Amino acid sequence: MSTESRDRRSPGARTRVAVGAVVAVVAGLSSRWLLVDAPLLALAIIIVCSVVLVLAAPKVPLLTIVTWVMVSAIVVQFPGLTIENLALGTVAGLLTSLCLTGPMAVAAVLRHRREYLHRGWRLAAMEAERRSNDIQTALQRERMSLAAEMHDGLGHSLTLIAVRLGQLSLTSTLAPADRAAVTELRQASAEAAEELGNAVRLLRDPGAIATGTGVPTIMDAVESARSAGIPVTTDVPEGLTEILSAEAQTAVARLVQESLTNAAKHAPGEQVGIAIHVTGSTMVAEVSNAMPAQDGADRPPSSGFGLVGIRHRAGMLGGTLEVGRSPDVFALKLTLPTDAKPSPSDRVTAAEDIVAAENEAAQSRTMATRVAIVLPAAILGAVLAVTFAYLTAATVLSVVSAPQFAEIQPGDPRAEVELSLPIFEVLDAPRDQFPPKSGEQCRYYESDVSFFERSDVHVVCFDDDAVTRMGVIPAS
Repeated sequence: MSTESRDRRSPGARTRVAVGAVVAVVAGLSSRWLLVDAPLLALAIIIVCSVVLVLAAPKVPLLTIVTWVMVSAIVVQFPGLTIENLALGTVAGLLTSLCLTGPMAVAAVLRHRREYLHRGWRLAAMEAERRSNDIQTALQRERMSLAAEMHDGLGHSLTLIAVRLGQLSLTSTLAPADRAAVTELRQASAEAAEELGNAVRLLRDPGAIATGTGVPTIMDAVESARSAGIPVTTDVPEGLTEILSAEAQTAVARLVQESLTNAAKHAPGEQVGIAIHVTGSTMVAEVSNAMPAQDGADRPPSSGFGLVGIRHRAGMLGGTLEVGRSPDVFALKLTLPTDAKPSPSDRVTAAEDIVAAENEAAQSRTMATRVAIVLPAAILGAVLAVTFAYLTAATVLSVVSAPQFAEIQPGDPRAEVELSLPIFEVLDAPRDQFPPKSGEQCRYYESDVSFFERSDVHVVCFDDDAVTRMGVIPAS
């Protein structure tokens, strides 16, 4: 069953059909006056009925409206129906039907166009959501496969190394210094295996950031580097763990760890400086080391992924990573909110982009509609306001009272008289009732302020230099 069929069977739809029937019958009955007695009244009733139909019963079938109008337009001709009355009723009914169904048809076209556009947006959003889900599923499948490979391959190898080193540390012939070194290596391999486990968990849950077990603290990374012979200076405020969130602490620890590792590989023996400062709700961590003068051709190559990972982590936490390189110094600067938390998603999905685009289009359409309505209304209002102001000013400022008029005499200098006259003349001056003679210029002023009924009009005529004559045109 179609949507329109279900709508017609609902109680609200039946009410709209009833309203449409009543309005169509009223319009049909009023059509009797359309061609003969009172066409303006009939037209006003039909226009009101058309507005009611568009607003209250827009989905009533047009053929139904036409049928009700035609029947009522012919029935109203009874009694005394003649061929002439039948033709008159038919013509009046057709004109009424046109006045009613025309706006309804236009409204239906606009409604269907709007529904078509909305349907297109919905389909685009559904398709984008489906594609986004497929991509996320494929990515998660690849992450799970990679996590399994890391866990089964590298994890197994690290575990065997830790076990073998543990067995080696128990050898009785091993010197104490060598036993301590082997024990330290076994502990490092165990920590590496634990960190690998954190990496595997991150792959399986990409929305999480590893914190807690297996992640070294800032001072742990510093002490480990110092034990490896790397000179490190620190400027770390007390109580930093209480100030920073767990995610921010992890990010700083990873920055320090990566910086120390890079310094050991690319600048061995050079001093590394670590400075952390907190200002308000922002934390800035800077790690720098001097660059060696000689070429390090025999040093291990850089993978290039360490800084990429730290920059990605900083972005997820709402911060930034700046890399400074010069011939003498290499520096990293990490800026994070003290309460940094991972954002739920790196970017909005395509479906959300489409919804945002639809909302933007709807807002633009609404704004355009408002402009289309408000601008002509504003222009019309301005025209009416200016016209009203001009008519009011011209009426008020075109008055010469009887005493003022009596003070003017023929022969008075024109320059002096014009100074006492108003700046406006009366609107629609009755020049034909007191026309100027050859060489004269006549001015027309009302004797009193009159908006709707004209009062007496005072006329003053001039030649080049003086008043030539005066007159009064009585109010008609």
